[in-house]
Amino acid sequence: MVSKDFHSLTVAEIVPETEEARSIRFAVPSDLADLYRFRAGQHLTLRTFIDGEEVRRNYSLCTAPDDGDLMVTVKQIAGGAFSNWVARELRAGDTLDVMPPHGSFTIDFDASQSRRYVAFAGGSGITPIMSLIRTALTTEPNSRFTLFYGNRDSNSIIFLEQLAALKDRYLGRFEL
Repeated sequence: MVSKDFHSLTVAEIVPETEEARSIRFAVPSDLADLYRFRAGQHLTLRTFIDGEEVRRNYSLCTAPDDGDLMVTVKQIAGGAFSNWVARELRAGDTLDVMPPHGSFTIDFDASQSRRYVAFAGGSGITPIMSLIRTALTTEPNSRFTLFYGNRDSNSIIFLEQLAALKDRYLGRFEL
């Protein structure tokens, strides 16, 4: 069962992905490591106070569980209180209230399986899919993954370099 409690986690790094998107990597203290283990496709609920008002948002984890990183990507949207606060204010070394991972957009991966995965994503919808792709390719060596990924222009492609690297690393298993 997932804890409904928030924990104050330190922002280890802010990674600019595009002009509008930033990934937030959290440092997880060793005493909370088990609580923050996650399955590919899950998300985090983040909480902060902006102008004295509590603001909560859910963001999908974009890393694979075996990567050793707890990371989400926030895309700035017009009028978005939280996303604009992240873009303007949040820095490495700051703390943020984070609920343990939850959500059911997951799959049970099995190294003995040989499956064919197909995913469709648009814009920032790539974040949970990225976690699933990375996990499928590393966990199931006989499986293949095809991704259809749409964006309004080439400058808005989140994870462009990571996707290209996966395509090169998993020739014949990952199609983009």
